[in-house]
Amino acid sequence: MLQILEGEVNLREETRVAQQAKEGMTDKDYNSEAVRLSETQDLLRDRTDQVVKRIGQLPNAEGFGKEIDLLTSVSSVMKEAVNLLALLNTGSETIAAETEAIELLLQCKRINPKGGGGGGTAPGGGGQGDTQDSALALIGAGVNAQEQRRASEVSQSTGESGRALPEEFRAGLDEYFSRLERIQ
Repeated sequence: MLQILEGEVNLREETRVAQQAKEGMTDKDYNSEAVRLSETQDLLRDRTDQVVKRIGQLPNAEGFGKEIDLLTSVSSVMKEAVNLLALLNTGSETIAAETEAIELLLQCKRINPKGGGGGGTAPGGGGQGDTQDSALALIGAGVNAQEQRRASEVSQSTGESGRALPEEFRAGLDEYFSRLERIQ
């Protein structure tokens, strides 16, 4: 589940980058990128469907109704994103569908970062499945290959005012603290 979530977040970032770079790309390059994104989305949808299938095969599958419903909704939203990307649409409608899939994945108690280990209703078994985290918390910086960065001068502001120790004293102090840490 976490890999599907991570894949969806990365896909949304790639979709954003494709949309931002659209004007600077040839139609052929943009079209092939949109098709590639569509194929990636379809693979994530297929993996989600496989998870639903595996959950359904568990002996206590009836206890996972909420998760199955959520993941079925995730698959449906992902299918919508597949279709939009196949139509060469990397705009806000597609990004919104991908964000909705992320939101639904976050609602599944299997990936609730505040929950316990495992699932079910046993003590420490994963909480109630409501997450306080939003997909907006997973917004990354983007991976724009055409980004231009500037180097800036940064001077050291600490550690310069003290007196400099000879190398043999620094080596001795390093050894002293290393031994002290090993004792503790």
